[in-house]
Amino acid sequence: MKRIDVSDESYSNVTELLAPIAKPFHVRKGEFLQRAGVPATHVHWISSGVVRSGFFNRDGLEVTLRFYREGESATTLTDLIAGENGQAAVQFLVAETPIHGFTLDWKRSCELRAQHEVMQHYHLNIAMHGLQTLAQRAYTNGETSAHERLAAFREEYPGLEARISQRAIASYLGITPQYMSRLRREAEAASGAPRG
Repeated sequence: MKRIDVSDESYSNVTELLAPIAKPFHVRKGEFLQRAGVPATHVHWISSGVVRSGFFNRDGLEVTLRFYREGESATTLTDLIAGENGQAAVQFLVAETPIHGFTLDWKRSCELRAQHEVMQHYHLNIAMHGLQTLAQRAYTNGETSAHERLAAFREEYPGLEARISQRAIASYLGITPQYMSRLRREAEAASGAPRG
């Protein structure tokens, strides 16, 4: 709630409105919640676990855009909007750890949003938070060294490094897993203690 700047009351009201259309789900590590190339039709609210979003570039390499954790909706809004017209998703959502949560039909969520002002405000805050995250990510990637990007990752996602693969972090940082190993060794040497 603090991340998206909504009150306890708004959160409770929105949760109550969405409860009738929320369906529990569970996926194992490595399973897709959304595949690139298939229309996106659902929002995935994460109760436990970590989801990674990304896309495949023109060379067929994975590019990681962000991670979703407990209490967040793993959603690629542009893909959901495109999916309304049957267009294929560009991004994928994959479980980096086992996931428990709730899935909501996007079309039904939109119908509820149109009927309730509290949901309109809530979704606007989510969209604004998403834009801020993307802007910060663009700055971090374009203006900093790999060392600084790793430090920014650790600041944005505290504790996440111990929960997910080094390969996923390297993809997020735009470096190879081998270079990621080197960065971690350098950070350990500089701090004088191995990282967890």
